[in-house]
Amino acid sequence: MPRIDLHMHTTCSDGSLSPAELVDKAHALGLKAIAVTDHDEICGCKEAMERGREKGIDVVAGVELSIDYPLSGKNHLHIVGLFIDIENEQLKAALEKLKMARRTRAEKMVSKLRQAGYNVNYEELKEIAGEGSIGRPHVAALLKLKGIIRKETDAFRHLLSKGGPGYVSKEKLDVKSAIDVLHRAGGLAIMAHPISLGFRTYDELGKEILKIRDYGLDGIETYYSRHDRYLTRWLLEFADKNDLLVSGGSDFHGTAKPNVQPGIGSGDLHIPYSVYENLLNFRKKNIAEK
Repeated sequence: MPRIDLHMHTTCSDGSLSPAELVDKAHALGLKAIAVTDHDEICGCKEAMERGREKGIDVVAGVELSIDYPLSGKNHLHIVGLFIDIENEQLKAALEKLKMARRTRAEKMVSKLRQAGYNVNYEELKEIAGEGSIGRPHVAALLKLKGIIRKETDAFRHLLSKGGPGYVSKEKLDVKSAIDVLHRAGGLAIMAHPISLGFRTYDELGKEILKIRDYGLDGIETYYSRHDRYLTRWLLEFADKNDLLVSGGSDFHGTAKPNVQPGIGSGDLHIPYSVYENLLNFRKKNIAEK
């Protein structure tokens, strides 16, 4: 059966492959449909879609939004937008605001690290980030390049997480605003990796998903690299019972997550092609009815 992957990142946010390289890798692995879902950024969608047409792969324009939502500890909510219109002015305005906030945050992180005695500067960080949005992975990459840390994960563990000397909170959209802007851009709003909400029981997770559905959530990322078969099965049943769409993706980043590969995640991920077909048909139906 053909493989798909509807959650992947490029150098436009914190991935290690360019949009074209990502499509080439997906093609080499035999994937038939992918989505480019960079963090708060859509600059790679056009290049990837053009390469997809050359390679014969369906490429979905997408984006992953971090959401300001009350969860404990490091637990978090992300919303993936799929089939978005990358020329939509409201979406572009919202993303530009987030991009500027990311830049300001990065400057503050570098400043705090310098105050703590680490030899880094913002110009070096910009060189690493390139044209995309600057995020913590770029700061971690800079710290490794300078020999300050051995592994990028050390930066997150000791320097850039809450309580660390380089930590700066991130500006995010609230859940209603995020879903609304995705819908205005013609996209579907999908809850990314429900496991990241951090609930210990299926019952608690289900109640929270239904709360977010009331804001207009279209579906949930049932198939995901960190979901075991039990959670995947439960999410599939939950989605069917509660009229939610199903999506799935590896959350491929490249070198930042070397154990996660397109289409297969950590090795055992398989997202049926019918998932892509169902999402595509739902969107087409919605557009026809409007």
